[in-house]
Amino acid sequence: MALPPFATAADLAAVMQASVDAAAADLALASASAVIRRWTRQTITRVVDDVAQLRIIDCDQLVLPQRPVESVSQVMVNALVLTDWVLSGDRLLRTGGWRYLPGTSSYPDRGIVQVTYTHGWDEIPDDVRGVCLDLASATLSNPAMLRQEAIDDYSRTFAAESLGLGGLSDSHKELLGDYRRRVGTARLR
Repeated sequence: MALPPFATAADLAAVMQASVDAAAADLALASASAVIRRWTRQTITRVVDDVAQLRIIDCDQLVLPQRPVESVSQVMVNALVLTDWVLSGDRLLRTGGWRYLPGTSSYPDRGIVQVTYTHGWDEIPDDVRGVCLDLASATLSNPAMLRQEAIDDYSRTFAAESLGLGGLSDSHKELLGDYRRRVGTARLR
């Protein structure tokens, strides 16, 4: 499924204060959005009824991979639909934990749970949209990725941030830090 970019060509033209080729703008915005999604490990865009296959690691809680979680419509193990769970933020909790199923003494099939849920934002947050527009405008304003160009007595030097490489700067990462899904957890006691 192709996800939509975080901004429009009209938004990009407004930021750049110039007309932009629609195809080039769409490509730059799609690329910038992909860079953000990859770094944050989040789709960010609203996804309804997404299906995730999750392995039970922590028997107390099942952490859903995408945030923010709006709702969970179904939780299944094999063909068994579970209803004895509670959604708490981005986690599913069960009173007896996730290691045992109702009417059994053990968990079948290596602890795989299938969760159908809705997650993401209806409107892209302003800071995410801003980083997307910044990356896309850098790409369009310097498509040849020149460091400097000169013609006769005219010279123009591009800042390192505007080389259009599609990478996130440290300030971009700081802005996007709250959206990034951490890999692995450590429990401190």
